[in-house]
Amino acid sequence: MSQKASNYVPYAFRCFQGFTVSDIKEFQSSRQMEIVLEKVDDKVHICGRCSGELSHQGGRYRVKARHLRMFDWTVSVLFWREKRFCPNCKKFRSELIEWICPTSPHMTMELAFWINRLSEVTSVLQVSKLESLDKMTCYKVDKHILMRLLQGYQPPKVTEICVDEVYARGPKQLKQGETRDDLFLTVVVDIRTRRVIWVSKSRRKEGLDEFFRLIGEEACRQIKVVGTDQHEGYAASVSEYCPQAKVVWDRFHLVQKFNEALNEERKDELERIDPEGEMGDLINGKYRYIYLTKAKNRRKRDRRHIEEVMRLNGKMARLEMIKEHFHKMFDCNDKMEAQVMLCECYEWAWQANASHIVKWIWSIMEDERFWNYFEYKVTNGLAEGINRAIKGLKWQAFGYKDMLYFSLKILQKCGYLNHRYFLAPTN
Repeated sequence: MSQKASNYVPYAFRCFQGFTVSDIKEFQSSRQMEIVLEKVDDKVHICGRCSGELSHQGGRYRVKARHLRMFDWTVSVLFWREKRFCPNCKKFRSELIEWICPTSPHMTMELAFWINRLSEVTSVLQVSKLESLDKMTCYKVDKHILMRLLQGYQPPKVTEICVDEVYARGPKQLKQGETRDDLFLTVVVDIRTRRVIWVSKSRRKEGLDEFFRLIGEEACRQIKVVGTDQHEGYAASVSEYCPQAKVVWDRFHLVQKFNEALNEERKDELERIDPEGEMGDLINGKYRYIYLTKAKNRRKRDRRHIEEVMRLNGKMARLEMIKEHFHKMFDCNDKMEAQVMLCECYEWAWQANASHIVKWIWSIMEDERFWNYFEYKVTNGLAEGINRAIKGLKWQAFGYKDMLYFSLKILQKCGYLNHRYFLAPTN
């Protein structure tokens, strides 16, 4: 009956390897809790620098580290951390405490993983306010956990991908030796799962080369279709690492280029006629988006405007017909039908003396990458949607200076580097 009763220790407090809970102090007024730890007798002391086993003790110091909250109580851990002699380093070193975060020695790994989890749904600034921590501390901890998860990350096997660039930083952030291409990030998206699988620096060929080298030759041979814009660097990378894959030019970028040529025709027609006259008022720059919009998407007022322009100007009427025919071409079921419609657009543009459209159609007419769309129907619309989410991520954080951290956050928010696909490693 003289045996001392042991305190009940909640399961959440049994994660301190090498230590046992000797006491739990509660402060009701400030709603704080302190967990006092004692070293176990058979604890092995490891060097925090070289991971070698330490020998005799040379001192110790008291550490107070933040732990996970218990309801609305702030929880801290108190223990003695020893300094022992390291035979490898030939000096006294602090022992390694595996459940302490390396980037913040006054925070447990459980809290570090929780900060990382919170940062999936909100900004680091809001996480710091929620947990009453320094913003820079939260940033370093979040980056550390993401880098730790990245070490075990393997891109999934893919057969169809789309590649696009996203604007990451402004020209003022260019470093010496960098070009405008270094202002972008290359984003690789799996079309089947609709998730980002890799992010590389710059939009040069080397950016996509990094992804192909990462997945290896066997995985590269399994890729059948690559959707991209007309950027030649991406095409050269696919040709080198995935020669059997078909490159498909994105419909969105093709329509964008066509609209640019169409707008140049409008400008030429405005210069030909009297800009100050009735016709000039109807086709000047403030109405350019009306001409580039599909007929079915126009408002009633815009439709009346176009009808008036077509009645007064024959060339603008023919340009409207060419535009609608070009958009309908993408609904074709096969390549032969699309070739007929594109040839009709070319012929009509030639008859209307629309030199900009003629030149642009001629530049894509013989390119297989354009016609591959009608066989595979792959677009970069998914990548463009993800780019919108990435811009929202950048706005939420008021921009990123650390491009590596920005890439990790993209993989966390839009890819697989998060709690849904990774289990937090046990210490």
